[in-house]
Amino acid sequence: MTESADISIIGCGKVGRAIAQLATDAGRNVSAVASRNIDHARELAELIGKPHIACEIDKAAGAAPLVLLTVRDDAIEPLCGELALGGAFVAGGLVAHCSGALGSDILSAARDSCGSRIASMHPLTTFPTTAAAVEKFAGTYCFCEGDADAVEALKVLAVDIGGRPMGISSEGKVLYHAAAVMACNYLTALMDAAVTLCESAGIDRDTAIEALGPLSRATLENVIKLGPADALTGPIARRDAQTVARHLEALNECEPNLQAFYRIAGGWALQLSKTKTNHNPEVDDIIANLLNTTNQQE
Repeated sequence: MTESADISIIGCGKVGRAIAQLATDAGRNVSAVASRNIDHARELAELIGKPHIACEIDKAAGAAPLVLLTVRDDAIEPLCGELALGGAFVAGGLVAHCSGALGSDILSAARDSCGSRIASMHPLTTFPTTAAAVEKFAGTYCFCEGDADAVEALKVLAVDIGGRPMGISSEGKVLYHAAAVMACNYLTALMDAAVTLCESAGIDRDTAIEALGPLSRATLENVIKLGPADALTGPIARRDAQTVARHLEALNECEPNLQAFYRIAGGWALQLSKTKTNHNPEVDDIIANLLNTTNQQE
């Protein structure tokens, strides 16, 4: 396979659409796009200015030496098995998926039946819309694993579309993906919890989001620049046990899960703060006790 091998994309959701657009913009030839719903394939083909490349799934599988399966995680293995059983993939070609949680081994049917090399490439970014993903993709880490030569081909693709390729072990993917979920999805949940507390304090939701946004943005920037320990501020960082106690008492009047959220996050923040040299073991014990036992709802 040449470094500029043609690409076929099966799965026309947000990830498939974004990669198709990025690859086309970068001068890589997308030779086929396919979906269970042919109308979705036609929409993607129109988006990248190649209306003639929309086709059926089995045809797309054999249309290029590099096939990306950008479908739901639970559909990757059965789809690959179906196509491999029919001999749809190019012999000696590369079949890859873009799941963050799954390893390339779920594509083994393509290797066994068609002699394909298998790999995965997960762009570590969020895909709220195709346009937003394309706009913010530059510099995105793309974690790759699988057959060695297949990984090298995917790393070239990652660079071509503006990403930063990085290797990862197949065994590490589940924990890596859990980390991504915490940094993205659970950050969203954390912000919703904070907004909910603001509502309990009499601040309307829109104002809360607008007010908390700059604080959260500045904090994240500090984490990136300084690291989590040095970016940590607030009552636990300064060992203000009385404020922590007041928070927990007030949280008794709120949804129980909010207090549980506060306790778990507070416990992690306490452990993080201990990596710095100014911690006080006696006060640490007081705060740990507050977070673990005091004011728990019946």
